[in-house]
Amino acid sequence: MADVRIPEGLWDADITPEGVVANWLYRDGSEVDAGETVAEIMVEKATMEITAPAAGRLAITVAKDGVVRPGTVIGRIDEQ
Repeated sequence: MADVRIPEGLWDADITPEGVVANWLYRDGSEVDAGETVAEIMVEKATMEITAPAAGRLAITVAKDGVVRPGTVIGRIDEQ
């Protein structure tokens, strides 16, 4: 199982401590490939892409519009 995590340092958390899951590009249960963009995170007026760390079946743990911080696990990939 691989975690889909908001990378530490993706944005300056001292200035803006939280972001929001703006969009999931795949549905819960979809098959994804390693390196594919799976989610978009909105921080202030910037959108940042989150990629899959491994190939497998995506399980979303933070829904669209969920509030996140750097280090938050937003999904998991079952590498079967």
